[in-house]
Amino acid sequence: MHRPLCALIAGLLLPLASHAGNTPVTPGIEFVHHDWFLACDNTGTCRAAGYGPENADSLLGLMLERAAGAGTAVKARLRVGEDGESAMPEGSMRLQVNGHDLGPVQDTGADEAVTLRPAQVEALLAALPGQARIEVIDSKGTHWQISDRGAAAVFLKMDEAQGRVGTPGALVRHGTRAEAGVPAARARPVIVSAALTTARAGDSALGSSEALRDALIATLGDSDDCPRLIEFKPPPEMVIERLDEHHVLVQALCQMGAYNYSNGFWIARDEPPFAPQTITLEAEGFSRAERTLYARYKGRGIGDCVSGSDWVWDGRMFQPSSAFSTGLCRGMPGGHWMLPTLVSEIR
Repeated sequence: MHRPLCALIAGLLLPLASHAGNTPVTPGIEFVHHDWFLACDNTGTCRAAGYGPENADSLLGLMLERAAGAGTAVKARLRVGEDGESAMPEGSMRLQVNGHDLGPVQDTGADEAVTLRPAQVEALLAALPGQARIEVIDSKGTHWQISDRGAAAVFLKMDEAQGRVGTPGALVRHGTRAEAGVPAARARPVIVSAALTTARAGDSALGSSEALRDALIATLGDSDDCPRLIEFKPPPEMVIERLDEHHVLVQALCQMGAYNYSNGFWIARDEPPFAPQTITLEAEGFSRAERTLYARYKGRGIGDCVSGSDWVWDGRMFQPSSAFSTGLCRGMPGGHWMLPTLVSEIR
């Protein structure tokens, strides 16, 4: 099962592996250090999320976003969290950096068009790599803090991921290397979603086929990969979805935890020899209408950090189409931000 995001080792770089065989999609990376979280997607866009100090009763979140390519600007958004019981008071809020008042700010929420002003962003970028006191002051005079712990390491990792180290536009390690050498943004890969063949009368009977179950088990490298399929008696019923004239999608329950579960999915022939090919052992379900496998995992039971992945049927295989995290577990149901590492265009 997935580890909670809040339990990731600080400073560990996490390359995201592809979930399905031969695919042209190269996912981005995640990187965590102290109170900051970085996600860079496959186009080269990076998003760095900073939070209040852990256990400081602060639900404030800051996100800095930068597209790939020479000379791109950093955009900043602010999120005022709510945990269902308490929230930062509504009303006017002001940003302070090292005691200097930088003017009013607002919760940008889900509206990506609303960002902090360029002068405020510049002040944040200049202060955060060092010892910085970043605060938002609400209408009641309460100070809400964004931690500087981990910001320098995350900024450097962002520069490395975007090829900016040593250029004038680098966030932390500036230099004189020409900006022209910074890699341009990559296009989103296009996945053409294929139609599914109508189910046949005999498809559902495959769900109780011992021969098919044995074929699935033979694909597993370890019994821990899908223990429910191997160990439970009677074993859980398999779910069958028709894909094309000769192949079906097979779903079987693999893992069941306190607040997460996962199913294994295979593409198999509809008659012996079934020759199943594993797609993933860590998905949640299948949407026939959208021709998509999907996985959603909570990092903690309260659901304040979530990760997810999707795979789209292209007529031959399920292509990885998206992967994301909502960042660190900091008390806000659903998390503060959507931080993708894999994006695509579905047609």
